[in-house]
Amino acid sequence: MNDIETARRPRPALWIAVAVVLLIVAAGGYIVLRGGGPHQVTFEVTSSGEKISSITYGAGPGQLGKDVGAAAAAPWSKSYELTDTSGKLWLHVLSPAGGAITCTIWVDAKVVVEATTLSGATCEIPFDDALDS
Repeated sequence: MNDIETARRPRPALWIAVAVVLLIVAAGGYIVLRGGGPHQVTFEVTSSGEKISSITYGAGPGQLGKDVGAAAAAPWSKSYELTDTSGKLWLHVLSPAGGAITCTIWVDAKVVVEATTLSGATCEIPFDDALDS
């Protein structure tokens, strides 16, 4: 085999390196477009004047907090800057009095889920869906 044929032969290692670089660039672009940075998440509760007994809220499998008694008085809200967008956002509110309770979750200043029910309310949304809203 001569030197010209050897120079023209494809080099698998080079093509693999090019493919890996392209995949890394594509993945980075996907993360940026999907909102891979910190997101401002606000959990909010309002009521028709009824007493609220507990508010629990979180992101993914973890609970960010729980407020009971005087700390759970409506109107109520808590904000967090979150970078982990896996799992779901959730907010659970209980009221022993049976009045109308509204829970709302905001992501980056947009309402992504809201629910109004009697005796309590539950708002849940996968974080990916919240970013697509």
